[in-house]
Amino acid sequence: IDNAWPLAASPAGCRVVQRAIEVASGQEQIAVADQLRGRVLEATMSPHANHVLQKCVEVLPPDNLQFILDEMKGHAIITARHRFGCRVLERLIEHCPSWQTEPILEEILAGASQLCRHTFGNFVVQHILEHGTQPQRKVVAEMLYSDIQRLARHRVASHVVRAALVHCEGEDRDRLIAAMRADANELADLAHHHCGSFVVREMRREMRR
Repeated sequence: IDNAWPLAASPAGCRVVQRAIEVASGQEQIAVADQLRGRVLEATMSPHANHVLQKCVEVLPPDNLQFILDEMKGHAIITARHRFGCRVLERLIEHCPSWQTEPILEEILAGASQLCRHTFGNFVVQHILEHGTQPQRKVVAEMLYSDIQRLARHRVASHVVRAALVHCEGEDRDRLIAAMRADANELADLAHHHCGSFVVREMRREMRR
């Protein structure tokens, strides 16, 4: 495909490009992806081209995706807060080795306290908990621990707290649980809160494991 970008940015064309990537040879896949160079941020925010970018991340070797990560540097927070951008970041976290994603994840972790409360950003933080390294999970756990009672009750952040209880290592998970159980009255209130009740349910499930 010689005109991948205009196709990728259109409703019907993006499906054509995705299919082409699926059936193409390795070199042909790289050639299509190369047409997105210099347009990564634009593609990330596009309701159509973001799907093409995600497909590239899913099928290309990580070495051929470095340009995507390079163009995202300095823009990771705004990308995580975008309804389409968050999905591209999720695919990168899933498919790229940790050394490759570390620079952009450092940006995201620096803003994790706000992102965990954000409608789209919270999904990126949850992905770090599921697919990230132990030190990255620890950074998220420390942030949650610092304001656990409020975050466990938050409409969005409570989902991140639940993910931390599932994916964090024993010491960090136990510290979060201890913080939530430290005050019996707070725990009882949390258990009856419309968001916190799900966190308490997950906490009790983890304690039984």
